[in-house]
Amino acid sequence: MNTKQVEEATGITRQNIRYYERQNLLEPARDTGNAYRDYSEKDVRRLKMIKMLRMLDMPLKEIRQVLNGDISLKEAIAKQQENLLQQQKQIQAAVAVCANIQKDKSETIDVDIYLERMENMAKGGSIFAKIVDDYKQVADEERRRQFSFYTELPVHTAGTFEKALRDYAKEQGRKFHMVKAGMYPEFLLDGIPYTAARTFEKNGGTEEPRIIIICSRAEDAKGKGGAEGRRRILLQSIYSIGINIKRHRFKSILNAAISMLVVIVLAFYMGSLSSTRQQFVELPEAIPVRATVVNAIGTLRNGLLVRQQVLDTVYGSPYIGGIEETAELIGHIRIEGSAEKTPGTAKEDGEEDNSQSPEIQILGINCPEITENYTEEEICWADGWNWERFLEGGKVCIVESTFQEQQGLDIGDEAAFALEHYQPLPFGPGLERSSLTPEEMEIVGIMSITEDSAASALQVVVPVNRVKQIYKENGKVYFASSLAFTVTDPMELNALKRELIKAGLSPVVPELADSYIGSALRMEDDVFIQAAVGLEKNISLLEAFLPFMILVVLLAGYLVPHLLLQGRRGEYAIMRALGTSKKRCTVLLFTEHMLLAMAGGAVGAGLAAAFGTAGIFTAAVVWGLFLLCHTLGAAAAMWLFGKMSVAAVLSCRD
Repeated sequence: MNTKQVEEATGITRQNIRYYERQNLLEPARDTGNAYRDYSEKDVRRLKMIKMLRMLDMPLKEIRQVLNGDISLKEAIAKQQENLLQQQKQIQAAVAVCANIQKDKSETIDVDIYLERMENMAKGGSIFAKIVDDYKQVADEERRRQFSFYTELPVHTAGTFEKALRDYAKEQGRKFHMVKAGMYPEFLLDGIPYTAARTFEKNGGTEEPRIIIICSRAEDAKGKGGAEGRRRILLQSIYSIGINIKRHRFKSILNAAISMLVVIVLAFYMGSLSSTRQQFVELPEAIPVRATVVNAIGTLRNGLLVRQQVLDTVYGSPYIGGIEETAELIGHIRIEGSAEKTPGTAKEDGEEDNSQSPEIQILGINCPEITENYTEEEICWADGWNWERFLEGGKVCIVESTFQEQQGLDIGDEAAFALEHYQPLPFGPGLERSSLTPEEMEIVGIMSITEDSAASALQVVVPVNRVKQIYKENGKVYFASSLAFTVTDPMELNALKRELIKAGLSPVVPELADSYIGSALRMEDDVFIQAAVGLEKNISLLEAFLPFMILVVLLAGYLVPHLLLQGRRGEYAIMRALGTSKKRCTVLLFTEHMLLAMAGGAVGAGLAAAFGTAGIFTAAVVWGLFLLCHTLGAAAAMWLFGKMSVAAVLSCRD
């Protein structure tokens, strides 16, 4: 049975029959003598099945599955019925809205009201055409806007080019009309304008390259203006980028993977640099630098005589904090008019005789950390008292519990003390005792001894400010008994040491004569200095690599697109030959490359943040830096890529 007989038997046109053959839905036998198609009864029944299913609006893809036995006819019909019911709902909803609009008596239709009503109907189950269908339509048009075919003719002239096009149109059963002849002809195919270009495909070896004719639908300039035209161009560009990414999937994966690895390496580098800098900033807290005033040979740190000049320098320095100052006094319990508590008797000049009274260690302090043998829980305060109030000064004291029991004292009692202090001899390195006026102090706290408390001769604690006031009232020169502090800004150690040397403090020199004068400084800064020097070296080394890392990212941004685009020179040349502007070709390829780089870089930054290689902020900064450098490199690669000779590529000479 020939084609004409099949047309009469099925009611299907010759063009449709040929189309179904090209879609692999039908494969008739060929006459061995003249190669004419010879359709069998089975082919006719197959065509009738195709016609029936197409009249049910079943897509060719599903029809092919039915004919090949992939799915049963009833399964395909059930699926198509579901699709048709959905279309019916869509049509019914649209018909209802159209009826409402026709019934609306107002001259102007409020689009917002009807749009809101349609959205509410959609939420209730009604189906309307989605906006995304616009993209699907453009995508479908994009699939049909370009086709290609091989020709055995030597297409070297405009005439042979036109003949190749006419032969193809005749074979496809399509109407052909030449509009403009040439090596880039313009023609109509079934009334649709197209442009064509010729290129070559190498077969390898010594064979002549095959000739490919690529035809692309011509853009209707008049129909592309305005917002609608720009929107269509945008959708076409999105579709083209998506298709190219899918078509060159290996290169796309390679591009994204390289970008991911570059970002991971850069994130590791930046994370290391940031972490090292943070360690350097936090070094003073991690390794605090303590300093203690000692005597010249470094054997004493308590019971010293620390001059006021040193105290003024320490308290006035911006590099010092956590100052611990003490002042030692010698006390005796002073009893007036009673010989029962203390065996001492008063002298004729009215002074109390304390020669038989045991000595009491009285210590003036400026912070609670000095009383390290006693914790906060081991001190019983009077109501309303605490360390902050106590250290403000005043005639108050804290006594040790054993001393309190021996003297029969309690919180709130007044304790009277005869006081003495040590002062330097007028000549020589020794010390001498000197009396101070008696002092009465209110007991505001008791230090309790527990099993965990270390044994200590400390019996009475007073505010150091009160001790200074006692010296002032007696016209005496005040000396601190010990002085220690923390360096708050170890990065300024050299400046601090210059200040302290100027105040009279020098390094410890064991060869000097022994003395009670606090004239030397022991600075515990060796560990800090070693750590700081090590971190500074690491930071300097990492910072020295920063320009190199940026250069690597720039080179990667240039080399990756440069190498990946070499295999797409023919694609670019054909796009240009078919009338696509150089700007649009460049933008499409550049956007495609950058989208993949952005995606790969984002994955790399996410992995770096997830595995702790860099913080979230650092990872985001690295991603931004990568995109900046990569964009510059890719722009340079695209600029050079656009300088190729389109004619040389199409003629297979490049």
